[in-house]
Amino acid sequence: MSERSDATTATPSGTVVRVVRLLSFMAQNQETTIRDLSEALSLAPSTCHRLLELLAAEGMIAHDKARSTYRIGAEFYRIAAQVQNRDDVCTNARRFLREVVEACDETCVLSLYLPVSRQMIFAERADSSRLLRYQLPMNVPLSALWGASSRSFLAFLPAAEVELIRAKESVSPASGEPVPERAALERELEEIRRRGFAVSRGQKIAGAVGISAPVFRAEGQVLGSLGITVPEIRVSPVDLERLGQLVTTKAQALSETLGAEPSPVPKT
Repeated sequence: MSERSDATTATPSGTVVRVVRLLSFMAQNQETTIRDLSEALSLAPSTCHRLLELLAAEGMIAHDKARSTYRIGAEFYRIAAQVQNRDDVCTNARRFLREVVEACDETCVLSLYLPVSRQMIFAERADSSRLLRYQLPMNVPLSALWGASSRSFLAFLPAAEVELIRAKESVSPASGEPVPERAALERELEEIRRRGFAVSRGQKIAGAVGISAPVFRAEGQVLGSLGITVPEIRVSPVDLERLGQLVTTKAQALSETLGAEPSPVPKT
C-alpha cells in the first residue's frame, strides 16, 4: 500500500479500526517490529509508527528503543486485568445470587461501582420464579446515588467522593424526589453502616423496594452491592429485616470469597 493511498483513508473511523487491529495483533504477539506490523496489517510503516507512538504515550504499548521493538504496555495489562477481574467477580457472585433466590424467591442482583465515572451498573442477576418481577437494565451506567443498590456501598465511600456523587445528581429518576441535603444523606449513610444494609422505596424503579448490602474487595475496597428488588405489595416491615439479614449474610460471604476480611456483625 502506498504512502499516498494510506493517508487518504485516514478517517477517524478508519483510525479506530486500525488501532483495534493493531492492539489485537499485539495481544497475540509478545514482541514485534514496525516492519512486521506493517506487513501483518497492510499499513504503511509510517502509519504503524504513528499509531504505536500514540499508544505508547498512553501506556498501551511499550517501546524497546535498544531493540527497535514494541510490546504490550502496562496500561494494556491493567485494563485487561480489570475486564478479567469483573468476569471473575460475576462468576463468583452467581452462587450467592442463586442462594438468595432459593431462600426468598425474589430477583437478586450484583451491582458494581464504577469509580471513574462515579456511576454503577447491574452486572449479574438471578431471577425469581414469580411472574411479577422487574426487568433491570443490565450493564447500563446508572446513578450511584439513588436506590439501595447504590446507597448500600455509598455508605462506605470516602466523604469527599460521596459529595461529588451527590453534587452531580438531580431528582430521583423514578420518584422525582430531590437530592438529599448533605447532612440528611450522611445521617442515612450512618444508619446503613450501623444496620449493615440499605432499604429504598421507588428511587430507581417506581413501586419497587430495594434491599441491598455492600460488597468489598480485598483490603476493604468498595466493589458494589448485592441485593434484591421486590414489588412493594410483597414486603412487610417484618420482611424487611429478614430480607436485609439475608442479603447482608450473602454479601459478606461474597466479599470474603473475593479476599475481604470477615465483617463484624452489624449492630441492631
